[in-house]
Amino acid sequence: MNTKIPSGIPNNSYYASVVGSDTFIEMERFSREFLAAHPVVQASYGWVSDPLHQWSRQWEYPFVYQAIREELQRRTGTATDILDAGSGATFFPFLLSSEMDAGSVTCCDYDATLEPIFGTVNAERATDIAFRQADLRALPFDDATFDIVYCVSVLEHTDQYEAIVREFHRVLRPGGVLIATFDIGLDGVSDIPPQDAMRLNDCIESTFARSDLAANAISAEPDSITSAEIGALQPALLPWRHPLLSWLKSAWKRKALPNRVGKNLTVLCARYFKS
Repeated sequence: MNTKIPSGIPNNSYYASVVGSDTFIEMERFSREFLAAHPVVQASYGWVSDPLHQWSRQWEYPFVYQAIREELQRRTGTATDILDAGSGATFFPFLLSSEMDAGSVTCCDYDATLEPIFGTVNAERATDIAFRQADLRALPFDDATFDIVYCVSVLEHTDQYEAIVREFHRVLRPGGVLIATFDIGLDGVSDIPPQDAMRLNDCIESTFARSDLAANAISAEPDSITSAEIGALQPALLPWRHPLLSWLKSAWKRKALPNRVGKNLTVLCARYFKS
């Protein structure tokens, strides 16, 4: 990775440097080939047509990719087992698997319809990415099964993240790492408002031995990236077909008054380490 990606909430200059990096371009190339080769995957998407080219995931995937590559380098010569928790069906676990010398990548998601999609892609690529239908609150894996668990933009959509975090901790081996990303709703109603994001991070930090987040890392700064700013320049990067309707639904769901008109989110990425 030719641009070091820090934990926390990204600012605009970091975001631009990552999206313009050689590593991102390599990820784009892999993603483009993957989607072209496996139309069954793209046909399953209801939220975006291309997961990499989404406002937050243009940062999240490179962050997770860098963090996992660092772990793989640290574990050189040792088989590393990785869990993609709440995986959906994307290019990303297949990219990781293509760069691993030893170990495994397992995906799990509550959506049982993804299992035949993984079967089709594995057959077409001659790969062996395992998929398990699973409730993240009760993972179907033994204790200490994985060295790395990563979870991309899932936790903010749950209301029982304490149980999920305990399960992540349980299935990790001693010395393992959780790499987690989640959106923060700056408009006061989108998943999840800042106060809930702080509680989520506190929950993870109280369960794990330590994190790589700096103090006050949950607070968005004036130069932090936001979906509103990115969407104003590149609306195709927003995942909402009808942003205003989505914003109104969020306000109704939370029974809360928004603090602005229209959806606006930022994103946080961090690593949490098991002792």
